[in-house]
Amino acid sequence: MFSNRLHRQTTPLLLLLLYILPLWSSNCSFIHVASFSPSSCGIRIRSGASASCVKRHQRIFPSITHTTSPSHYHHYPQLKIQMDDENDNSTKHKIDSILEQVDPLEIRLDATLLAIYVLCRFLFYDVTTGVKQTPGWELHDAIMLLQTLSSAIVLSALWTLVGVFGTGLFQYDATNDDSNVWNKPLINAIISAPLWVLIEVAFGWPTAGVFWLESTGGNRDLGGSFLGDQEWSLLFTLMGAGFLGVGFMMVLGRYLRQYIA
Repeated sequence: MFSNRLHRQTTPLLLLLLYILPLWSSNCSFIHVASFSPSSCGIRIRSGASASCVKRHQRIFPSITHTTSPSHYHHYPQLKIQMDDENDNSTKHKIDSILEQVDPLEIRLDATLLAIYVLCRFLFYDVTTGVKQTPGWELHDAIMLLQTLSSAIVLSALWTLVGVFGTGLFQYDATNDDSNVWNKPLINAIISAPLWVLIEVAFGWPTAGVFWLESTGGNRDLGGSFLGDQEWSLLFTLMGAGFLGVGFMMVLGRYLRQYIA
């Protein structure tokens, strides 16, 4: 009787200690009491406590047992890592599925047209600038030619990126679509051509960059403090001319390729 009375009196204290002691430990979370027997002080812990927390309480209450594996209490970091891996795999799968639908031949044909356009644009600019003071091939000419080739590479790269990941211009199932002749090339030109012109202006590459330097007195600063109304007007004019030239060239080339060739 005395033992049963002692159990009944100590039961609230045991429960209070069982809930307060884990709060003192940084390794423990909460403890969920599943069942309690006053006659034996047997406590079953089903979830929520770490293994180290359970061991400490087992030293205080030898009858404490748990029904789940200790690894159960450490699954949260593993779950986060697994979710991150799944997100990475999902993004990689999307990129792979997009690249599988791309027609490499269409990319090569468009890149060839863009390179021809950039070189012809530079040749037209070089012819209209007047006679050279010193005849012959100079180092300056070689530098400008390399800059023109760099400009063609940048334009081809921007055009390809927008076409692959933006407008779907190079997909296999859309190569015979009329939108690949009119709509998608114009959308590609609206996005890629102004960026290409800005890169030319920033690096001083021909043709837009050289024209910008000549018109602004050799200043490459594109900051807002430098650009006045005249500079903004010139910049938008160059970007508009780049869009019209690239758009017209690519629409014409794709039309001839699909309906005449």
